[in-house]
Amino acid sequence: MQTFLLAAILAWALFGHAVLCLALINRVHATAIPTRIGKLVWLSAAVIVPAVPILFAYWFWIRTVHSGTTLTFSTVPLAAVPYLATCWLAACLATFHWCRKHVDRARPDSLRSDRRRTLRLLQNPTPPDSDDHEHHFLVRLPGNQILELDVAERAIDLPGLPQALDRLTILHLSDLHFSGRVAKAYFQEAVQICNELEPDLVAVTGDLVDRSDCIGWIADTLGNLKSRYGRFFVLGNHDVETDVPSLLAQMAEAGFVDVAGRCIEIEAGRERIVLGGNVLPWIAPAADFGEAPSPSRCGGPIRIALSHSPDQFPWAQRNEVDLLLAGHLHGGQIRLPLIGPIVAPSWHGIRYSSGVFHSHPTIMHVSRGLSGEIPLRLNCRPEVAKLTLHAHPADRPS
Repeated sequence: MQTFLLAAILAWALFGHAVLCLALINRVHATAIPTRIGKLVWLSAAVIVPAVPILFAYWFWIRTVHSGTTLTFSTVPLAAVPYLATCWLAACLATFHWCRKHVDRARPDSLRSDRRRTLRLLQNPTPPDSDDHEHHFLVRLPGNQILELDVAERAIDLPGLPQALDRLTILHLSDLHFSGRVAKAYFQEAVQICNELEPDLVAVTGDLVDRSDCIGWIADTLGNLKSRYGRFFVLGNHDVETDVPSLLAQMAEAGFVDVAGRCIEIEAGRERIVLGGNVLPWIAPAADFGEAPSPSRCGGPIRIALSHSPDQFPWAQRNEVDLLLAGHLHGGQIRLPLIGPIVAPSWHGIRYSSGVFHSHPTIMHVSRGLSGEIPLRLNCRPEVAKLTLHAHPADRPS
């Protein structure tokens, strides 16, 4: 009985070991560490996660099966006890947070409706001799959803939104990751679908390109996006590893306005909107709304911010931003049945992996992104999102 109990405790601790490794990966990649170091962390975790259970299994076999002795608590190496206890606690905390997340699945009050349709892109035959239509072999793996695009249409009640801007629409795109691993034709078709949504504003929240030689794709993809009041963007952590001056020049030539580190005012019909951008921790500074017009609660224009990482949610709240748009986490990119996403490069882990979140005075929308550095998505389709903003019911005249 003691052997069985000890084996169960060790198994639970090994689960906690995996939790700790994933937590380390998520937090390290929420920083501005160089890509090569980040990949080293990934590689190290890929070795450590399976290595520890293998070592424990070998120890268990040596102390029981091979030696013919009974395993007891006294046989556990004293040096391993602190780490095992930490792992055991981590497993308990992870399970608690998972249960709380799945019990509390109520839709945010600010999210009026959430509809989506899934489209399989690149169904038409493409020229076999064109480099633009080649895919990485991972794209063609059975079950890979990288070419299955979710077109989401979400209606959001936005406190402070003027009646004149009721039903303002924003197309939110993020994480395109132009790399050549997913065909340019995929993004061209996605842009056509986006134009059918006829947005008032277009917002792109970073990670446009992974390789400098794909910067030229912008003209044939994002350059064809249409909007009523303008197209705006910020860069992401993958963008800063490329030829940033060329990338910014291409985006400007395509008609996009970079709002990183600054605030601008735009006209939307008879109303104004203040837009700001934040690419921390990779590019400083963040936009300073201190010199912007007064916030909406004081009668000023609504404030919309673009941030690559949802970790800037507290910054948006401090600056009384009404709507924050972010990406970076890809929805986890791989979601396990029942468990959900496990990898999300954020200080908050998977908490803000995708969806709508509300913490006064800011509503945040986190996109699952359009692609990824690794062209593999399981149970987590890429998405484009059309957000329709509604004047909050409390703000409407009776």
